[in-house]
Amino acid sequence: MKICIITAARSEYGLLQWLITDLENDTDVDLSLVVTGSHLSFGQGLTYRQILADGHHITKQVEYLLDSSSAVGVAKSAGLCGISFADVLSDLSPDLLVILGDRYELLPICTSALIQGIPIAHISGGDVTEGAIDNQVRNAVTMMASIHFPGTEESAKNIERMRSSNMNVYNVGEPGLETFVRTNLLSRKELGDSLKIAPDKKWIICTLHPETMETTGYSLAMAKNMITAVSKIDNSEVIITAANADLGGSEMNEYFREVSERRSNFHFIPSLGQLCYLSIMNQAYALIGNTSSGIVEAPFIGVPVINIGERQKGRHLCRNIIPAKGDSIESLIEAVKQIPDRKFEPDYYYGDGNCSRNIINHLKNYLRCRTK
Repeated sequence: MKICIITAARSEYGLLQWLITDLENDTDVDLSLVVTGSHLSFGQGLTYRQILADGHHITKQVEYLLDSSSAVGVAKSAGLCGISFADVLSDLSPDLLVILGDRYELLPICTSALIQGIPIAHISGGDVTEGAIDNQVRNAVTMMASIHFPGTEESAKNIERMRSSNMNVYNVGEPGLETFVRTNLLSRKELGDSLKIAPDKKWIICTLHPETMETTGYSLAMAKNMITAVSKIDNSEVIITAANADLGGSEMNEYFREVSERRSNFHFIPSLGQLCYLSIMNQAYALIGNTSSGIVEAPFIGVPVINIGERQKGRHLCRNIIPAKGDSIESLIEAVKQIPDRKFEPDYYYGDGNCSRNIINHLKNYLRCRTK
């Protein structure tokens, strides 16, 4: 069974890594791993190197990103992506393409697969995030895909409504939780020594991405509000990860670099890697930003989260989430005051951390049925 997985961003790879591992070890499967997008960008930390360090074989590396985060630049990158993947998918000729989420590059990739008659398996469809174009991208991919692996029962029902069918829709839980179950997380001392952060202070993770329904100016102002609010937390070490390669992302990252250069307790680290990121999350006083990891993974270990702005609007919010307005510094400062001094009870709304084997079983059954 020739299966191709495509990953274009560090966050996406972190969610896919256990599925990649299990498919590589499956003797029924011939896996092609295609690495592309921001994985190959210096500004995003050249995160393809982490994939290699994890022991995975990269079948192809495909560059398409232009050095621009403007709307026109991102649109041109998407065009180059489509041209590139027409050849990639033709060369590999997989029986099935596996993709995850809602990044814009999925549109040209899936369009090429659809036209070439390659079935698409889509992980984490059916979610609702009204504050970003991800919502439209995700739904478009749902309509192009043949087999669906939503993370919640609500998302599964959304897919069934969109497609007027429950055929090949399987609620398997969110794959990002699997690292908590299958890996020993790094200790506070290991993290402190590695990242040069004081273990006796409050650790804050800041992961903020652009709101792609808004202007670059809006997203940059939101970033500045976040830093101002976080600065109110005494005795803290603040770890800031890079914004992704969306409209306005490079401007936000330049601002984060400037902040970390001026303030000794602020540390801008473009990419931590999934193990390090989740280990810090597990040890953190709070996670602040608008990343889906705050909505999906953080509840599993009860970490307090300040969810900023509208990017994740529409998702189910577990009890550890403190909402704040991105364009209101007063709202953010008030949210900071609400951070409790201890963790919340774990919440398993997004799954139990065991989904890769379920996905593989459904993929193999689907392919067997197609060949009969």
